[in-house]
Amino acid sequence: MEDTVCIEQQGTVEEVNGHKVLIRIRQLSACGNCHARSFCTLSEMKDKTIEADDSSLVLSAGDTVTVMMKRSMGNKAVLLGYVLPLFLLMITLLLFNALTKEEWIAGFISVAVLLPYYFTLYLLRDRLSNTFTFTLRKPD
Repeated sequence: MEDTVCIEQQGTVEEVNGHKVLIRIRQLSACGNCHARSFCTLSEMKDKTIEADDSSLVLSAGDTVTVMMKRSMGNKAVLLGYVLPLFLLMITLLLFNALTKEEWIAGFISVAVLLPYYFTLYLLRDRLSNTFTFTLRKPD
C-alpha cells in the first residue's frame, strides 16, 4: 500500500538553481496561532530553509509553494533523531550502572555513546538526504 498521507507546509521560494529549489518555511510553535501570542513568551516562530529537487514546476524567487513530505518519512526522521538515541542512551545507562555501580560513570558513558551515533548520522547525511525528499506544488 502506497503511503499517500502527506504533511504540508506553505513556503516561499528563495532561490532556484537548476533542479534545486531553496524554500523558506516558517515553523510555528504549537501556540503560534493563539490570539494571545503577542503577550506570551512561549510563542515561537522560526524561519527554516529546506532544499527540494523539483523539475516539474517553473518557479522563481518569491513564488509561494506548498511543500509536501510523506508522513512515513517524518516518522522515520523522528525514529532516527529521537527514539533510537533515547533507546541507546537508556540501554547504555542501565548496563553501565549495573556493571560499575557508579551512577556518574554510567551517565557519562551513556551520553558519550551518543557522540558516535550522531557523528554516523552526520556522515550519512548525503544518503539520508536522498531518502528524505520533498515534493512541491503551487497553491490552488
